[in-house]
Amino acid sequence: MSFLADIRDVIKRHWRGLAIFCGAVVVILLAAGLVLSYETTRSSFCGSCHYMDPYVRHWQASTHSEVDCVACHDYGALDLAVSAVKYWTDTYDSRPKAVVADQSCLNADCHDRESLDPGLEFRRGILFQHRVHLDRDLRGGKLRCTSCHNQIVQYQDDIQGHMVVNDKSCFVCHFKDAGIGEAITGCNSCHGMPERQVEHGGIVFDHEPYLKLQVECKQCHVSIVRGDGSVAESKCHDCHVERLKAQYSRAELHNIHVSDNGIDCYKCHSDIEHGNFTMVGALDVACENCHLRHHSIPKQLYMGIGGADSLDVPSSMFTNQVSCTGCHTHLTPEGEILTHQEKKEASRQSCVDCHGEGYDLMFDNWVEGSRKVLGEYRTFVQTAREDYRKAGGSRKARQKARAALSAAEENYNFVREGHIPHNIRYSLYLLGKSADSFEKAMQAINKSYFISRQGSVYLEENSCLDFCHGKAFNPEVVEYDDRELPHTLHVNELGLVCKNCHSVSEHGARNIEESVCADCHE
Repeated sequence: MSFLADIRDVIKRHWRGLAIFCGAVVVILLAAGLVLSYETTRSSFCGSCHYMDPYVRHWQASTHSEVDCVACHDYGALDLAVSAVKYWTDTYDSRPKAVVADQSCLNADCHDRESLDPGLEFRRGILFQHRVHLDRDLRGGKLRCTSCHNQIVQYQDDIQGHMVVNDKSCFVCHFKDAGIGEAITGCNSCHGMPERQVEHGGIVFDHEPYLKLQVECKQCHVSIVRGDGSVAESKCHDCHVERLKAQYSRAELHNIHVSDNGIDCYKCHSDIEHGNFTMVGALDVACENCHLRHHSIPKQLYMGIGGADSLDVPSSMFTNQVSCTGCHTHLTPEGEILTHQEKKEASRQSCVDCHGEGYDLMFDNWVEGSRKVLGEYRTFVQTAREDYRKAGGSRKARQKARAALSAAEENYNFVREGHIPHNIRYSLYLLGKSADSFEKAMQAINKSYFISRQGSVYLEENSCLDFCHGKAFNPEVVEYDDRELPHTLHVNELGLVCKNCHSVSEHGARNIEESVCADCHE
């Protein structure tokens, strides 16, 4: 009691000072609260946490960049203060759940429900009505704005995220459990009745006569979806320890997850793709339907497979992912004799466009080198056939020789039909290996057998001039040992092959054999 009496006496004597002190504390707290309230409601405050950087960055690039975060995300000062404490104490969730209520979107200051477009073109001619999706219960549940506008930080095609529509949600609703070639709401609800002509596989098509006959879309558009939108068991366990699906109806599950909690459809459902994946046979134009093995041999040669040998040697152009149209850029005015359709052929200019001036001469080398190689190898095959026909030997030896000759013939036809420039190295390997195999097989019959291969232009070590440097980048003079070496003199007049001075396996590497020099020089 004495202590309390002392306190009372102190308050009586110093009440003015205590009142001023308490008032100052209240004013400071109020001011701090106002400053904190102001700062935490600014969008810049959201960027204070490092894990919010991608969200803030994509918001700044979106159509909502002028709208403060708290205008959509209903966070009070207390919520933000708690978030700040979690961040400072390192107990935060690096992927926070962002909730946007429909009321935040559908208000007079933003997107008033009454002013929403009655009908608009979403993209690629797809029609959309907001009210149909917001005012009705669809497929046993009520949608929210964020059911469709749920693209937060990912990129959808070339559109930056943050409230962008994600097609995945649309396709789950419209195609889940639909029939083959059908949509739950029908095709016209999104695409409308086709009014203009379309082109497919070079055929101009008008829908009007078929619509008058009430032909259904699925009769031509046979397959329009990939995926079934199923819900894997593991999806439930991402959130729930136990899955209690049996206790709830489908409508209840959608109301809990979609309507009440705003969970995106594709968080649970597997992806569904939509497009013209398969047309009816009459419209599904495929080259192979008429042209058997059309372009398959050039493609195999380009990939370095398909020859009569187990070694695969892909073209360097193929390994660098150069497509056929990278070189075949010249559009001819007339292609096949009967169809008179345009076609693309390889162009000298394509080499220049990618590699620079002078490479068009290398294109000419390819053409001439191919003719030279095929001409010499054709002579080799003809001679090999005649030699085999006249050869004796045991049955087993002749079988091996016959197999080697067949491989040589097969490889010759393969590189001839595949066109050597598609893969020069693989073509020369196949031809050279076949020639060696045949000669070795014939030597089992006659040890002294030797077949003339003329200039053996199909040998890889002799291919530099024939296919690349005969016309392009073949200098008159080169620098060697601080002296000028007459390059053309050694190649053209003395007949030295490239491998005498250069490495064949390491392009551009110099490997001069001094013994070759000693034949002429002291």
